[in-house]
Amino acid sequence: MKAITLLASPRPEGNTARILNWVERDLEEVGHQSERIDLTALNVGGCTACYACAESPDVPGCVINDDALRVFDKMMNADAIVYATPLYMWGVTAQLKALLDRSLCLSRGYLSPEHRSFVEGKPTALVLTCGGPEKGNAEAVTTMFPQFAEFLKLDNRGVYVFPHCGEPRHLPNTHGTKAREIAERLFD
Repeated sequence: MKAITLLASPRPEGNTARILNWVERDLEEVGHQSERIDLTALNVGGCTACYACAESPDVPGCVINDDALRVFDKMMNADAIVYATPLYMWGVTAQLKALLDRSLCLSRGYLSPEHRSFVEGKPTALVLTCGGPEKGNAEAVTTMFPQFAEFLKLDNRGVYVFPHCGEPRHLPNTHGTKAREIAERLFD
C-alpha cells in the first residue's frame, strides 16, 4: 500500500521533516511505500469560496489552476494520507492551511444524506511538532484536524503531537517510538 506524506514545514531539515523521515522509514519497514510532497516547494493558493467545484460532480473541479490539483490527484490515488506540520502561532503553517481550505473541492453534499468525498475512507494521520508542551499549545490543531477528517470522510488514525522539539539532531527517543506507532496504525 502507498501513503502520500505532505510536509508543510518551511524548514526542509527541521524537526517536522526529521520525524516524517522516521514515519516514512517505518512505513517501508512494515511493507508499505510512501511518497513525500513538500508543500513549501509548490504553488498552492488560498480558496476563494467561489464554489465552482460543487458544479463538478465527478472530479474535484477547482477552478484555481495551481499545484493543489496535482496534490489532490495524488491523494485520491493513494491508500493513505499523512499530514505533517510544525505548530505556528497555535495553528498549522500557512502552506498546510491553504491546502486544507482548498480541500473543500474534495467533498460533495456536506450536511446532506448524499455527503461524499473523493478521498473517503482513506486512513489519515497528522504529525504535529512544537517547541513547547502540548497542553496550552496544540489544542486548536488537535481539535480542528479530526473535524477536517470527518468533513472529508477520512479514516482518522490520530493526531500525533511531538512536543519539546529543539534541535532536530537532539529529538527525544520517545519521538521515534511515536513515529513507529503512526506507521503501524496507518494500515492496521
